[in-house]
Amino acid sequence: MPVITFSILLDGHVLPGKKHMVKQGIIEVLLQKQQHALDCGNPPFAAVIECDDRIIASAANDSRSTGNPLHHAEMLAIECAIEKHGPSVLLKSHLYSTNEPCPMCVGVCIWSGIPNITYFLAQENIAKIRGWGRFIPAKTIASADDSGIHINGPFMNEEMLRMHEIFWNTDGNSKNRHSIHLPP
Repeated sequence: MPVITFSILLDGHVLPGKKHMVKQGIIEVLLQKQQHALDCGNPPFAAVIECDDRIIASAANDSRSTGNPLHHAEMLAIECAIEKHGPSVLLKSHLYSTNEPCPMCVGVCIWSGIPNITYFLAQENIAKIRGWGRFIPAKTIASADDSGIHINGPFMNEEMLRMHEIFWNTDGNSKNRHSIHLPP
């Protein structure tokens, strides 16, 4: 499977010599799941869990279509991985997300034992589009915890960002602010 190398960003600036690799197949699944969320009227967030070099779970946010604010992509992917493979598989897994995980999702990753998270879009990218959306950064939460979880990102992806532009600029989707599970 082809691998794409990304420069690591810190406050929007490339860190010299710092690179992170993500398999093209993981990016493709994230984009497919993100498009599925968008097609179903949900915020375009997606997550993939990889273990032993294979994708074991993937999910799209379905909080709007279900009305359930807990149905973030990361939460659904973790549930799927547990249902299919048992909870211990998460101890050697890597979660990939289209977006910086919110505090709830980072907390679930910590409590489930996932050692690595990689995300593409920073919360600031989405906040600029929708006009709101600040929360405690994932790396801040991880640094306050003694789990040893590693958080990699952000890695800009224009296609992932484009899907957010479509969603948040359509049908008043930005109006409910944090209650994104409710229709506008």
